[in-house]
Amino acid sequence: MAQHYKLRTSWGQFALLAFVIWLMFFIPFLGHMATGKGVEQAFYSLKYVTPLYFLWIGTFCLNYFWLVPRYFLRKKYMVFWLLQILFYWMLNMGAGQLAFYLYEISDNAAIFGRHEAPKEFFVLYHLINLLLIILITVAAISLRTTQLNKLLQDEKAQIEKERTEGELERLKGQLNPHFLFNTLNNISSLAAFDPDATQTAIARLSDMLRYVLYETSDARVPLQKDLDFIQNYIDLMNIRYEDTLHLDVDLKTSHPEYQIPPMLFISLLENAFKYGASSLHECRLQAKLEEQIDKDGRLEGLTFTVRNTQLTDEEMRNKEKGGVGLQNLEKRLCLLYPDQHQLTCEETGDGYYVAKLELKTI
Repeated sequence: MAQHYKLRTSWGQFALLAFVIWLMFFIPFLGHMATGKGVEQAFYSLKYVTPLYFLWIGTFCLNYFWLVPRYFLRKKYMVFWLLQILFYWMLNMGAGQLAFYLYEISDNAAIFGRHEAPKEFFVLYHLINLLLIILITVAAISLRTTQLNKLLQDEKAQIEKERTEGELERLKGQLNPHFLFNTLNNISSLAAFDPDATQTAIARLSDMLRYVLYETSDARVPLQKDLDFIQNYIDLMNIRYEDTLHLDVDLKTSHPEYQIPPMLFISLLENAFKYGASSLHECRLQAKLEEQIDKDGRLEGLTFTVRNTQLTDEEMRNKEKGGVGLQNLEKRLCLLYPDQHQLTCEETGDGYYVAKLELKTI
């Protein structure tokens, strides 16, 4: 896959390389100054390290800017190493010619004070120099490989972000029709026996739809706005079940501006009304929001709990099974609050069903 990615070299990288090259000359210059030489003598002494720097810097630049991105990262290893040998020979020849020009010599004896240098010295010199060249090449490969890995990670993160955002939009789009469908079903049932209450319900539904259509387009909304929406939903449903339903609702918050994903709690209430509210016998529904506050008054977590009585077996048989509410909620929580939420739904054994959503604030 690497051949599909083009590594770009920024001006910052050029500037860093120029700074390192400058240091390579500046440090020996300071060393010569420290030995008591004058500025002119110190500059003059730099000529003895220039050929080696030509070889080392040339090797690094060739690898970093051309050979590694073009051949090594594209897995053309044979061409890469053949070019390494070719350019090492060419750079070594260039460094040698530069040395003869700078040192103004024509033989080895002039370098070593008219004493012939032993052959073992040249063997050791070339072995050490070759080792340094290999280390420089490996450094260039490591830097470019690190950049490629960073590029791949950034692209993977961007793809994952787009996938997550797309999935959230799909789930949100699925949730809104689901909510509307359930609410219209309840208003339809209400219209059969209480036309006046139906008018009130439609007006309240209009306010709720305004929130759904215009507010929930944002990724997050103030907590108080979502709680107001929930309260409107409870009031709307209570119109239908006011003769049989006993409500206990506590949705107060001390952090009204805290941002949460819209319509995150409504699925728990929809489920409670669908399988717990009855117009045939007395039923109960409790909804409570609890906040976890640290010692400095900051919000650490939210717990939303819905507790409701259950319908009779006969009423449950007449209820349509399935739906997307809780499944939708679980998927959204996994995307929005990975490892920072806990959703539990269970029967308590005393005729009640409890759904609890715990969130850590992020």
